[in-house]
Amino acid sequence: MEKKKLEGFFKKALGYMEKEHPEELKWAREINENTFKNLKSKTFLSEYCWVVFAAGFKVSTVEEKFEDLKAAYKGFDLDSLSRMRSIKPVLAVINHEQKANAFLNGAKAIHEEGFSKFKKRLKKEGMTALQSLPYIKDITQKHLAKNIGLADVAKDDVWLERIKDKYSASSVEELVDYLSAKFKQSKHVVDVVLWRYSADKKKVE
Repeated sequence: MEKKKLEGFFKKALGYMEKEHPEELKWAREINENTFKNLKSKTFLSEYCWVVFAAGFKVSTVEEKFEDLKAAYKGFDLDSLSRMRSIKPVLAVINHEQKANAFLNGAKAIHEEGFSKFKKRLKKEGMTALQSLPYIKDITQKHLAKNIGLADVAKDDVWLERIKDKYSASSVEELVDYLSAKFKQSKHVVDVVLWRYSADKKKVE
């Protein structure tokens, strides 16, 4: 692994975040075990919805439409979602039937189990338990787990894979572990910094 070059790249990306996305960096740095401990259903559903719709989509599209998605999904109120019968309001925001149904069905499953029981199960079983939700797979479980403070991990998406290849790391995990230890940042923060910089620049430098 080309450690010195990688360190230089991360410093550049971190400087960019501090200047262009300070609120996102602040949010990432505040995620920890207490985030999960204090997690409420609306916050969880917001993050779940984000992960479902962000998968394979341009982040700018989801950012632009997210408040409208929230409104279409009853403000992420679990009781209201449990009674929701039509996804037409959602499709009017983002016309993707599979994603729209996946999130709603997932929310209804959580309501049926009970959010407190669902949360206890996540704590006991870890992030793989998230795969019981529609549209959550190997990579998206990491995305959701890190956003809710369930696990300090990085999401091995296309941008981090490209960075791994460019700096000759054996895996995304090795890359993120090294930067996390070197710069004393959580793996979640390292992930957000690398991903946001690369996604905004649309390239790996």
